[in-house]
Amino acid sequence: MTEQRGSTDWMVGIDVGGTFTDIIGLHRTTGEIRDGKVLSTRQQEEGVLQALAAIDVAVDEVAEIVHGHTVGINALLSRAGARTALLATRGHRDLLDIGRMHREFGNRFYDPTWLRPHQERPVVEREDRIGVPERILHDGEVRLALDEDAVRAAARELAGREIEAVGICFMNSYRNPEHEQRAAKILAEELPGAYVQTSALYPVTKEHERTTTVALDAYVGPAVVGYLNRLADALAAQRFTGTLWIMMTNGGVATYEAAGKAPVFQLVSGPVGGVTGSIGLARQSAHRNLLTMDVGGTSTDVAAIRDAQTPLTDLWTLETGLTLTMPLVDVESVGSGAGSIIGRNALGKIAVGPRSAGSVPGPVCYGTGGTEPTLTDACLVLGVLQPDLFADGRIRPDLDAARAALEEVGATWGMSGIELAEAAYQVACEDIAAKIRTISVYRGLDVREFALLPFGSAGPMLADQVGQILGVETVVVPATPGQFSALGLLQSDLRATTAQSVMTPLLPGSAAEIESGFAGLESRLTEELTGQGVDIAGLSFDRALFGMYRGQTWDNRLPLGAGRITEETLPRIVADFHAFYQDSYGFSAPEIPVVASTLEVTAVIPRPHRVPSVAPEPGGSLLAHRTLRVPGAGESVEVPVHVRERLDPGERVPGPAIVAERFATTVVLPGRCARVDDDGLLIIENQR
Repeated sequence: MTEQRGSTDWMVGIDVGGTFTDIIGLHRTTGEIRDGKVLSTRQQEEGVLQALAAIDVAVDEVAEIVHGHTVGINALLSRAGARTALLATRGHRDLLDIGRMHREFGNRFYDPTWLRPHQERPVVEREDRIGVPERILHDGEVRLALDEDAVRAAARELAGREIEAVGICFMNSYRNPEHEQRAAKILAEELPGAYVQTSALYPVTKEHERTTTVALDAYVGPAVVGYLNRLADALAAQRFTGTLWIMMTNGGVATYEAAGKAPVFQLVSGPVGGVTGSIGLARQSAHRNLLTMDVGGTSTDVAAIRDAQTPLTDLWTLETGLTLTMPLVDVESVGSGAGSIIGRNALGKIAVGPRSAGSVPGPVCYGTGGTEPTLTDACLVLGVLQPDLFADGRIRPDLDAARAALEEVGATWGMSGIELAEAAYQVACEDIAAKIRTISVYRGLDVREFALLPFGSAGPMLADQVGQILGVETVVVPATPGQFSALGLLQSDLRATTAQSVMTPLLPGSAAEIESGFAGLESRLTEELTGQGVDIAGLSFDRALFGMYRGQTWDNRLPLGAGRITEETLPRIVADFHAFYQDSYGFSAPEIPVVASTLEVTAVIPRPHRVPSVAPEPGGSLLAHRTLRVPGAGESVEVPVHVRERLDPGERVPGPAIVAERFATTVVLPGRCARVDDDGLLIIENQR
C-alpha cells in the first residue's frame, strides 16, 4: 500500500451468487457504507475484483475481506468436479449407492425405473471405488491390519486413470484413524499431484454419511482450493495485505488457509451469510422469530430462526442419497429465483426453474444473449421492476424483448405475455411458500408467530405475496436487501468446529471420560488456531452432545453451552435430553438409558459486529405513478412508486404500491401498508 492512498481501513463482504456478485464495504473509522452489484463471472476471482472496483475501493485499502463463494456447489450441481476415487474397506465400496434406501417423495415415488441422482450422475464412478483389506472394530481395535501393498497397487491403478482426487473412508476409523492416515501417506507418495482427504475431516458415526462427506470433499476439493489460491494470488497482485476470511457452513468464518483444508464445508457459504445477517437483525430488533427467504438469481434459500438463535443441523442433503454429516446452518433451497427460466414441468404445467439463465446468457431483458423468459422478465412486464431504476441504473432492461419472449412462450398455453408473467409470478411465490413450510409448518412451528424476512435483490418483490400465501402477517425488509448476505458475512465470528464419536452411556461414572473428550477437542482446536496465526484473545467454546436412547440407530444434537461435565451436572444433561425429545417428537422414554454418540466443540472468536445505519436522503419519497399488474388481481392499475432511501421513519405507504431502492424493489399489496421503523426496517402489515 502506498502512503498516498491512506490506511487499510475498509471491511468488505463479497457474496458470489448465480447471477450477481454482491458487495458491501464498511469504513471502520468513518462508518461510511458503499454497496454494489456486478454480474457474476465464470472465473469468480474476476468478479471479486470487479465488485471492489464497483464501490471504488482499492484492494490495497482493504483490511479484511469476508467472502462467500459458489465454486464448490456449482461444481457439484453441474457435476464438473474432479475425477475422484474412493478407497473403502473391502466389501464396502458400494456405500455411496446403497445409502439408507431413502427415495425422493414426488411424482416418481412409485416409478420402478427411478435411480438416485448419484447413480444417474455419479460423483465417484463405481470403477474408481476400490476396496482395501483392513478392518477396525467399533471400539478402535485393529482386527485386520491395513494391506499397504493393496493401497499401493490401487494408487498405481488410479494413476493410470488420471485421477485428480481421492477420498479415504474406512469402517470405524472415527475411533482409530491410523489406517486412513497410513493410506493417505502412501497415496501422497504414489499420486503426488492428487488431492487426498480422509474422514478425519469430521470423524463421526454414520458410515454412509461419513463416506459421502469425504467423497464430496474430494470431488470439489481441487476446484475450491484452486479458486482460493487464484483469489489469493489475484488480491496479492493488487497489493492486498489484509486478512481474507472464508464463510463456512457452520455459520462462522475461517482463515483462507484453514478453509482450503475443508472445501466441503463451504458448499453453501453465501446462503449461510444471509442467515448470519438475519440472526444479527433478530437480536437487534423486536423481530426475534423470522422466516428468511433469500431470493437470488438461481434459487431461493430459506431458514427458520427462533428466538434469535442460529438454526443448526448435523445432516444436510444436497440430493437424495447425497447426505453429508457436518456442522451446518440449517438452510434449504428451492430452484425458483429471479433468473429461473419459465417453462413446462413434467406435467406440462407452468414452472419457474429449476433451470436458470444465470449471469450468462442471463434474462432476456439483459440483452446478453438470453432467449428464454425468466422471472425477472416477468416482473419487468408486470411493472414490478422499473427500467429506469433497475440495478441502480447500471443495467437498462429491455422491456420489449422481455414482452416478446413471454408472448412467444405464452402462446403455447393460449395465454398473452402478461398473463404468463402473472402466472409465473404466482407459481414462483407458491414454490417458495411451499419450501418455507418444510422448515416451519412441517416441523411443528406456527408461522403466525414469525415475521417474513426477504432479502436478495429479488426477495422483496415476492415477499408480500409469499407472506399472504403462508398466513404471515408481518414482512420485514432490511436495509440494502440486495447486499444483505454480504452484510451478514461482515457480522460473522470466526468459528471452527470439530467432533469425535465416543458411544458412551450418560451415566455418572462416565462423566470424567466425557469431560476428557470435550477437553481434548478444545485443546485440538486451540492448537490448530494458534498454528494458523489467529489471535485467540476472546476465544470461547460451545459444546454439543449427540445423544440417543440405547438401542436406537439415530442421534440428535443437544447444545450444552460451555459448562464442564461432572457427576453432578450429568443428570441435568440427561433430563435436558428427555425434554428435548418430548418437545421434538411428542414423547420421551426416561426409563431407557441415554447414549452419547458424538461430542462436538465449536471454537468461537468474536469479530467486531458493525451494523451500518442508513440515513434518509432529502426530498419527498414519491417518485411517480406507474402501471402495475397487481399480482393475483388480474388487472393493471396506477400505483405510486416511492424511493425507499427518501422515506422518513414512520412514513406510511398504503398498498398497492411499489417501493424502489438502489438494488431492490418491494411490492406492497392491496390492503397492506408499508412503513419505515426507527431501525430503518421497512415493515409491511395489514392496513388498520
